[in-house]
Amino acid sequence: DAALERAGAPGARRKPDGSWVTAADHAAEAAARAVIAEARPDDAILGEEGGLGRGAPRDAHLWIVDPIDGTHNFMDGIPLWGTLVALRYGGRNLIGIAHCPELRETYAAAAGLGATCNGSPISVRAVPTIAEATVVFTALESWTELGLDGFIVELTASAARSRGIGDCWGHLLVARGAAHVMIEPQLNIWDVAALDVIVTEAGGRITRLDGGYAGAGGSCLSSCGTIHDDVLALAARHGWGPEGEPQS
Repeated sequence: DAALERAGAPGARRKPDGSWVTAADHAAEAAARAVIAEARPDDAILGEEGGLGRGAPRDAHLWIVDPIDGTHNFMDGIPLWGTLVALRYGGRNLIGIAHCPELRETYAAAAGLGATCNGSPISVRAVPTIAEATVVFTALESWTELGLDGFIVELTASAARSRGIGDCWGHLLVARGAAHVMIEPQLNIWDVAALDVIVTEAGGRITRLDGGYAGAGGSCLSSCGTIHDDVLALAARHGWGPEGEPQS
């Protein structure tokens, strides 16, 4: 894989939004773009690092690429990162692929066709209450910066088990039935488009924390489905308002 081949290479830097980018991010995106362009020359491609590209028809089938979801993990030698690719058309995410090279796992899903890991079907594992759930969540500081410490504390204290696991891996744990809830306060479309299809086709639910559509970005809650509304209600009690924005 283009990213894995460049693990540990120099050249990491921060982007204007504060997130990290490496030479491996650019190489992986270039490789994905080349494969898609050869197979589907009339389709548009949106990548985290390269944008939409010049002359791309906005009404075409749109491939969305996140070359390394979990760049900081990648930089630190933590194997919980992946390359995400989605196909979007008519405002819907139709195909989702999450390839985790260091784990040797590839998750794939298509609308109406179910979800798989390495070719074997996967599904969420339902629990009736938060008290019986395993909750995973992204970096604590991303919540404290929004003044939502209380939400995280109450949610994790109410659960049977909690772990701080960020990026795509947390959502994939829900899809495969290893966790029941994954939450993040802010995602871009390339972070979530593929996961939208995978979680949904595995039988779960994925929305923003205000209950709205998550497949184009914003806050994100993936769950096994049965306790989804309970988590949304808890988020609302802690001030999560319209459009996935916390309200003071």
